[in-house]
Amino acid sequence: MATLTGCKDPEPDKFGTVKIELNPLIASEDTFAGTTEIVVTMLYGQCLQDFYLLNHPEYQQDGIEGAAIFDEWIDRLCDPGLEKVIDCEVTSIDQTLISDTSVYQLRVTYAVKDPTTLKLGYIHVGPFPTDEFVSGECELRPTVELRANGVLGRDMSDSQIWGIKALPGSSNAVANQGAPLRVDVGK
Repeated sequence: MATLTGCKDPEPDKFGTVKIELNPLIASEDTFAGTTEIVVTMLYGQCLQDFYLLNHPEYQQDGIEGAAIFDEWIDRLCDPGLEKVIDCEVTSIDQTLISDTSVYQLRVTYAVKDPTTLKLGYIHVGPFPTDEFVSGECELRPTVELRANGVLGRDMSDSQIWGIKALPGSSNAVANQGAPLRVDVGK
């Protein structure tokens, strides 16, 4: 894990991840063959919009506290110590908070080291403030939403080779919830 010099230590217990499990629609097909990159985009619910824009702008990606937290999570999201983590490396985390166009999202890009780990592993996405951290600040829980275009796999020529074909019954999640969001994917 990276050591930050001259910065206040991030508080990782206040932030967590959402897990995504990929389920190939056609079991006999090697859906993930050739995957070198995965891009995951999750939309912030109202509570997290308020958290970042109104209550705690210091935790935005370019904020005083947020810069160190987002930098640390680049290393943490593919840490082999995480539950069933895929073999990956985070190449970027991009937070978008644009009120004029109502775009409030987090996009994480992963370099995939071993595509065979995608079928049995979890993609850990974050950082997201936990329920406990925002407790009392919102009427609603600090949810994020995964939509149909929210996970895609690319090959070495940057072409999309697979994506979500079906979402789970509920595509909303909170940081550190027990079960992963299980999505059906295909070519």
